[in-house]
Amino acid sequence: MMLLDLICFDCLMEQVNKGVSKDVGSEPIMTPFEPVNNDGLYKVNCHKGHQSLTVIDNINFEILFDYSINAIADGYYREAVSSFTSAMERYYEFFIKVVLKASGNSFSDIDNIWKTISHQSERQLGAYVILYSQTFLEESDLLNNNKETKFRNSVIHKGYIPSKDEAVNFGNRVMEIIEGSLIKLKSKYPKEVEETFDNFGYKKLAETSIKKTEKETGNELNFACVNIMTTINVKHGREINKDDGRKGDVLTQIERVIKRRNLRKLRLVKDKPIK
Repeated sequence: MMLLDLICFDCLMEQVNKGVSKDVGSEPIMTPFEPVNNDGLYKVNCHKGHQSLTVIDNINFEILFDYSINAIADGYYREAVSSFTSAMERYYEFFIKVVLKASGNSFSDIDNIWKTISHQSERQLGAYVILYSQTFLEESDLLNNNKETKFRNSVIHKGYIPSKDEAVNFGNRVMEIIEGSLIKLKSKYPKEVEETFDNFGYKKLAETSIKKTEKETGNELNFACVNIMTTINVKHGREINKDDGRKGDVLTQIERVIKRRNLRKLRLVKDKPIK
């Protein structure tokens, strides 16, 4: 099971209000864990008994890719291949929307454009291939039709149960495709990448849900926000730092996600408030 290590808003505010010196540091905050969901909004129950809300500042394909790694770690290789495929398809969607934004389309227009192909994966792939070639003046890197695509179709459509090695190899190929494209996209359209991420990410979805609840109840809801440091990460990509702990292939990432399932402590460092 994929568990996200989040943060308790109440514990966080307790530390902020203490005004502990950055030279001394604060007492550690235990990291609460919650199973991954589809709306980006998590009701956190921490070890102190607090019940609070946390929003993740991520986008679907980031979470789906790490979901696949967790599936391999737990021995669910067929589910891993399916989720790797979903991560790749949702990245294609993100790429298309970024390029449309860079071409001057509003997000409202982009929503309407996407609706015409939202249920047709072949058309989405075609749009990605054309827009990639137009953007970078070269062919896009895709799954090999005679090898990887055939394998994926056997798993998803024919009930084939892959081995761990097959799932890992497929994951490495998907990682190569997504990350290679994403790094180039961030370099060419940094502003549009950030805007598209913010508009279609979990944070926007969760904040919309929170505002709706606040309007219905008349109560203001406080929440913490955290970016889950996923293997593939738009805002904090592992390519930024050569010593990033997320470096390495899928097998290395399996080791990392297993370690992150252990209880951990966060420490808040800050200046004392000015009186």
